[in-house]
Amino acid sequence: MSSSAFASTSFATARSSRAKQSSPPTSTLRRSMATMTFHPEHRSSSVRTRASSASTSPTSADAIERAKNALLAAIEGTERGILASDEEKRKIDDLARALEALNPNPKSLSASCINGEWELVYTTSASILGTNKPSFLRPSGKIYQTIDADALRARNRETFPFYNAVEAELTPTSDSAVKVQFKKFYVLNGLIKVTAPDRARGALDITFVDDTVRVSRGDKGNLFILVMHDKMKRLS
Repeated sequence: MSSSAFASTSFATARSSRAKQSSPPTSTLRRSMATMTFHPEHRSSSVRTRASSASTSPTSADAIERAKNALLAAIEGTERGILASDEEKRKIDDLARALEALNPNPKSLSASCINGEWELVYTTSASILGTNKPSFLRPSGKIYQTIDADALRARNRETFPFYNAVEAELTPTSDSAVKVQFKKFYVLNGLIKVTAPDRARGALDITFVDDTVRVSRGDKGNLFILVMHDKMKRLS
C-alpha cells in the first residue's frame, strides 16, 4: 500500500516500478504498472447502502453510520475521484477525517475486519486514476485490494480493460500502518509477469476500518476509500 496503493489496494504507487525486461514494450509496462498500486471502476449507486452499523455502543454506531453514509454520498458520481472538483475533494477529505475520528478499530492491523477483498471507490492518486492518460488507457472496470494481515500480504487487481495485478509484502510499522514492498506485477491478466525492483515500495496507514468501509492514507498524501467486497477472501 502507498499513496497509490490500493495504495490501492491502496496502496502505494508503483510509478517507479518499471521493470527492465525486454519481453513487453516499455510503453505497455509503463501504462500498466502506473495504475496497479490500487484500482477502481464505475461507481455503483448501491455503495452507500453497504455501510452497516459498527459493533460499538448504540450512540457510537449511529454516529459512525451517519459519517459513513455522508462520505459515500459525497463520493457518488465522482468515478473514483477522477471527476471530482477541487471543492468536492476538500469536502470528501473533511468527511473522511470526520469518519477517521470515529474509528472503532484504531489497532487496524489486528482487527479481523481488515482481512478480505475491498473495492476501491475513491482515491486522490493520479497514477491510479490515470488522469494524465487518454481515457481509453484508464482502468474503467472495478479495482480491488485484498489484504491478508495474518500472512502480511496484499494483492491489488484491476479489471476491464487490462486486468493487471500486483502482489506485495507488508511490514507493520505501528498498530495501523505498514510498509509495502511490491514483489511481482501481472500484466494483461498474467500474460506478462514482471518481478518488481526493490525500489517499488511505499507505505499505508489504515485510519478507519469496520466491516464495510476502510479509509487509508498513503505516504505521498493520497487518500483511499474502499468498501468491502468479499470478507472471506484470503491470499494463499
